[in-house]
Amino acid sequence: MKWDDSKYRGITDKIIKAFYKVHNQFGPGLLERRYHRALFIELSKDLKVDSEKGFPVIYENQEVSKYILDLLVEGKVIVEVKAVKELNEDHKAQLISQLRISEILIGFLVNFAKKKLEFKRFDNFYQIEKEGLSLEENAFFKLTGMKREYNR
Repeated sequence: MKWDDSKYRGITDKIIKAFYKVHNQFGPGLLERRYHRALFIELSKDLKVDSEKGFPVIYENQEVSKYILDLLVEGKVIVEVKAVKELNEDHKAQLISQLRISEILIGFLVNFAKKKLEFKRFDNFYQIEKEGLSLEENAFFKLTGMKREYNR
């Protein structure tokens, strides 16, 4: 069976619209925490949002720590909020680790610190493969030519 993200599209569309609304309101220059809070308020208008939800990190059946997610939307999408000069590999690795540990399938990394809003979507293909789904690109990405970051 192929990975079909259509059931997530309503949520992801609202998340992206919220990114733009918050960025258009404030622009760059605020601290990360302000964007986090504004995004939480905006998303909470239409969606169930958990702020700073913890997921246990398990090693040999024992909890070694917790991963704290910035925002968890509808229990299905992680949003990692940044306000940095440039997104780097550490930021990507952070979100990829959060996706793997939480077993959530979709995550966004959003950076509000630039004049032009920057965000990337990551799909947890580690979990998708584990659930027996195919890694072939879905029709949306084939039609639009958009690229997706892969988490393996």
